[in-house]
Amino acid sequence: MAELRKALLLPVRDSGPDLAAAITVHFNPSSLKVALSNSIKADAKATGDKKTAAQFVEKSSSTLNFELLFDTTLPDGGAPPAGAESSNAPTDVRLKTRAIAELFMKPGDKQKDGMPAPPRCQFRWGSFSFTGMMSSYGETLDFFAPEGIPLRSTLAITLTEDQFQFAVDESVKAAKRDTPTFRPSPSDQPVSQALQESGGKPDAWRSAALFNGLESPRFSLDVGLALPSVELQASVGASASAGASAGASAGFKFGASASLGTSISGAFSAGIG
Repeated sequence: MAELRKALLLPVRDSGPDLAAAITVHFNPSSLKVALSNSIKADAKATGDKKTAAQFVEKSSSTLNFELLFDTTLPDGGAPPAGAESSNAPTDVRLKTRAIAELFMKPGDKQKDGMPAPPRCQFRWGSFSFTGMMSSYGETLDFFAPEGIPLRSTLAITLTEDQFQFAVDESVKAAKRDTPTFRPSPSDQPVSQALQESGGKPDAWRSAALFNGLESPRFSLDVGLALPSVELQASVGASASAGASAGASAGFKFGASASLGTSISGAFSAGIG
């Protein structure tokens, strides 16, 4: 089964990326936007028709824009803050995002030669990597506990580098995928029965229901069931492998009543890919 690899934000020192200080994202971004630009300058010494004057690239620049979602309502969202009386106490999501702002946006102490810049940031995700200064950091808080504690944050980040950059890590190889099998079944057939008739384990009905996006394992889909070759864990966020396999299924969604194992009902009721 392919393992879900999470993206990293690494500070870049004089010796290179600092793996010991890497920050792991909660959820991988849904998209990355890379922009490459050149500043064109005409040759001042050129003569004759201005339309045919020689031009050259004065400088190149590269920009990366992406969004990161952080959520402390999930089981792997982090430990509660110091002094919390219960493990179920809500955790302020800014305790997680603050590390990014302070490391990559906060200037150093002012010295005689000016205020030193924060370290450059390398965004690394599988075969994709981009290194630059974090020129923009925006945070949107959109889910709060009853006490007013923010629990979910979306970061809009921009990295900029004053040079051409298009790095591809060719050492990252694609892993072998587990291909699910499709079994036609009537809609009134329980998932456990469909598993048994197809030679699978009937007690793996939770994984099969999760894989097909079924809220009730007592009924199958009208078109049939896609049966995973490896049993999935029924808890979202409890296993990176489960997230990788379930993400391959278009039906991986939850109803509005789902709380996904959290202490806050409906904390993540939207469909997750």
